[in-house]
Amino acid sequence: MSSVAPSVRLFFALWPQEAVRKQLARLARRIADQCAGRCVRPENLHLTLAFIGEVDSSVVPILRQAGSAIHRTSFDLLLDKLHCWGKGSIIAAGVSQPCGELTVLVQDLRNQLSAAGVRYDTVKFVPHVTLVRNAKREPEQKHFPETIPPVAWAADRWSLVQSRPTPYGSAYQSFADWALASQDFDEHHRA
Repeated sequence: MSSVAPSVRLFFALWPQEAVRKQLARLARRIADQCAGRCVRPENLHLTLAFIGEVDSSVVPILRQAGSAIHRTSFDLLLDKLHCWGKGSIIAAGVSQPCGELTVLVQDLRNQLSAAGVRYDTVKFVPHVTLVRNAKREPEQKHFPETIPPVAWAADRWSLVQSRPTPYGSAYQSFADWALASQDFDEHHRA
């Protein structure tokens, strides 16, 4: 008996290490208090690389294969900017400076998905981690200017994730994980 449902809601994402997750959760609580919003649960904090959406479970092996074809090194992200979307109801931490390695990872993933014939959300990629949902008001500029205290994140792994609705919000389950090789490892193997 398969543990995969007939249809599944999937996405690819970067997952922060525990220390980064704690920093983001603290920031989310501060913002939620200011905006009367709901914090994203700490275990759900992530940066979406590609949203697949609802697909037949038979697509999961194709997605795993697409992910396995990508080999990239780890990289550093600096989340230092606040985004407000949906008339201010969604508040996220983002980057003020583009991260080339992240952009290449996303492009590689999109290329693999296209080559495999898998549909995905083609909206322009804006790197962000959603912190607060259902905000009743945007954060006050004096408390949360466009820039926020920087959160440094050494991105070292990414995942294929299933999203399941629950009465308490979404629950995520990883279907596959890939390590981003350390830059030292990559440099050593180029020599």
